[in-house]
Amino acid sequence: MEKKFLSRDKIVGKQVIDSNGTILGTIKDIAFDLAGGKMSITVTDEKEKETEISSDDVSAVGDVVILKRPQKVEVKEASQKPPPTARPTPPPSAKAPTTSTGLCPNCGYQNEPNSRFCIKCGTKLK
Repeated sequence: MEKKFLSRDKIVGKQVIDSNGTILGTIKDIAFDLAGGKMSITVTDEKEKETEISSDDVSAVGDVVILKRPQKVEVKEASQKPPPTARPTPPPSAKAPTTSTGLCPNCGYQNEPNSRFCIKCGTKLK
């Protein structure tokens, strides 16, 4: 049987599907390990996350690329909370306690320690 060779431009952009029929994304690039004689493909999903897949895991290449086995797909549950973010800054109308020299009691802005007035709202500092 004659081997069919595909050029890079014929492979990049093809859809990649695992053995369960799940679309994993499209091929973004091809990498070659000259020392090890291996090839891999870089697959990009709809969220632009990249995954590298060894050519050993490829079952067939045609209109799409089919993998030999299922791939782990990260599924985020809707109930998962996003990671904690930085503490929000109080709105300008909220009174911030004066705990540090230069801290405005009106807007919470941290002025220079020797300031007599807040440079943000003009309030006299203690």
